[in-house]
Amino acid sequence: MIKLVVTDIDDTLLNSDREISKKNREVIEECKKQDIKVILASGRPDFGMMSIVEDLQLDSYDNYLLSFNGARIANLKTNEVIYEKFLSPERIKFLIDVALENDCDILTYQGGKVLTNRDNEYARIESGLVSAELVISENMKDDIKEGAAKVIILKHPDEAVAVKDKLAIELGDEYEVAMSKPFFIEINDKGISKGVSLDSLCKKLGLTNENVMALGDGLNDLSMIEFAGMGVAVDNANPTLKEAANFISKSNDEDGFAYAIEKFVLGKDV
Repeated sequence: MIKLVVTDIDDTLLNSDREISKKNREVIEECKKQDIKVILASGRPDFGMMSIVEDLQLDSYDNYLLSFNGARIANLKTNEVIYEKFLSPERIKFLIDVALENDCDILTYQGGKVLTNRDNEYARIESGLVSAELVISENMKDDIKEGAAKVIILKHPDEAVAVKDKLAIELGDEYEVAMSKPFFIEINDKGISKGVSLDSLCKKLGLTNENVMALGDGLNDLSMIEFAGMGVAVDNANPTLKEAANFISKSNDEDGFAYAIEKFVLGKDV
C-alpha cells in the first residue's frame, strides 16, 4: 500500500505556467484525508519550496520536505532536521574554479540568496523559481562565507550534456553530478540524491520502497524513480527517466500528477 507520494516540483507537480492545477490540488487534499503523505522532493533550496508547502498546507500534518536534491530532510511540523549534508566553503570555491575553467557560469546559495558570478539568464531563472534575491559577484569566491547544499553549473542546453558528462568523470569520485533542467548541472556532495534520502526517510518511518510512489521529469529524479515501488514519469519527462519508470503518466500540463495518483493510490477508475 502506498503511504508516501513523493513528487518533484518543476515540470511535474507544476504545469508549464508554474501553477498547481485544480485537479492536482483536489488529489492532494484526498491524499491528506487518507493520511497519505505528499512530500515535495526538489533540487530547490528549502526556502524556495515553502510557498508551495504553505499554499497546499503540507505542514498541517506530520510530513517532510526533501530539498537540495536530498541534501536536507526536515520535518515540516516540528522543523526538526532529519538529515543534512552540505558542501564546505572550500569545496564550493573549488567548484567555482571548475565552472570557470570549463567556460560555464555557476550559482549557489548564501544567506538565503542566490549568488552567481555574473548576470545571466539561467541564474535569473533559478532566482525566480526559488523566489530569492539574485546577487551578482564578479569575485564570487570572496563572497562564499558559509556552506551550501549544492552548486549549479550553468550552460546552454546545446553544450550542457557534454559538460555534465565531462564533470561526472572528473568529479564523480567526490561529488554527485546530475541535470535537473537542460541548462542546470547540479553538484552535491558524494552520496547525495533524492533516492538515497528517500531510502533514509523510509527507514526512519518504518516503511519500504513498496510504500512509495515517486513522480518526476528530470534526470535528478532518476534515483527516486528507481527506488520507489511505483516510479512514475510524466509524459514530458526526460527519455532516460521514462525508460526507468514503472508507469508513464500524462504530461504536467494534462494533470499527469493527479492521473497517476488516482490510478495507483486512490484506486479511482480513470
